[in-house]
Amino acid sequence: MGLHESKVELLRFIDIFSQLREYELDIIARYSDFVQFRKGSVIFNQGLPAEELYVVEKGRVGIISVEDRDDNIVIAQIIANESFGEFDFFGRTYRSATALAEEDSILLKFPGGKYNADKIFQEHSYISAQMLYRLFGIISERIWHVNQILYDKTQWVHDLHRQLLCDKMTGLYNKTFLEEDFVNLLNLGNNAAFIMIKPDNFKEVNDNFGHDAGDQVLNLMAIFLQSELGENDIGIRYRGDEFAAILPSITKEESIEKAKNISRTFKSMDLSRILKSSALKIEVSIGIAMYPADSNSSAGLVEKGHSKMNKARNSGGNRINI
Repeated sequence: MGLHESKVELLRFIDIFSQLREYELDIIARYSDFVQFRKGSVIFNQGLPAEELYVVEKGRVGIISVEDRDDNIVIAQIIANESFGEFDFFGRTYRSATALAEEDSILLKFPGGKYNADKIFQEHSYISAQMLYRLFGIISERIWHVNQILYDKTQWVHDLHRQLLCDKMTGLYNKTFLEEDFVNLLNLGNNAAFIMIKPDNFKEVNDNFGHDAGDQVLNLMAIFLQSELGENDIGIRYRGDEFAAILPSITKEESIEKAKNISRTFKSMDLSRILKSSALKIEVSIGIAMYPADSNSSAGLVEKGHSKMNKARNSGGNRINI
């Protein structure tokens, strides 16, 4: 089979091209190129203009949402005989995610490097119309499928949502929970506190005793934090070695006392079984943001709490900033 025939054969089984006739597939193939990507190579980056769509002939591609340096969320994996990038491409938008080759891969790119999609579709408008029609069909099918899952698997969806909001290592809620609108989801009362906590000397644990020991210390911190929280309080592992807590219906004075207790509790942890004979004690910097005095929004409370915690650390650590 020749190169051009291989392109046509590949396109024939892809959803978005499935309504095209043979001579139309022939046109798409003519304007497409096979490209190779080594494992780990970036195919396109989030935020760049979407000027092509891709079909996987061989290999596997990961679609990743880059939230920040610490959080890269794998949205999907694309395998042979599947396409990707078409929604951004036809929407004439910027890439909503990053695509990486998870293994050595051969992709069919439309349009190929020397061709322009607008010019192709101006010359062959009936092809773009057919592809858009099929794209709308794909979107409708996916919406129906998701609705069917929600209808048939309601408890499964709730369980999945709960898993997404919980830190797998410590069992506390995670950063994703803080990105929810917790101010309106929770009964915070007239006053509430958001506390951000970071150990000042945790780096010593990882550097001197290894990351396994560090993970054990983090788990112990999660247990001790939970022990200081009330029935309606919520403990969170924010990211890395940072923890947080939401304390509904509490005054500023009460939140300061709670923060002092948390600080004393962490310092009292016996780490000798984890770090052997080490006398290291965990000291923490704490920032407290009050609702609604500091902010009446979830994002504002997190930002304020984190900023105050950083000021406590920059002032020498082992202190509370409110």
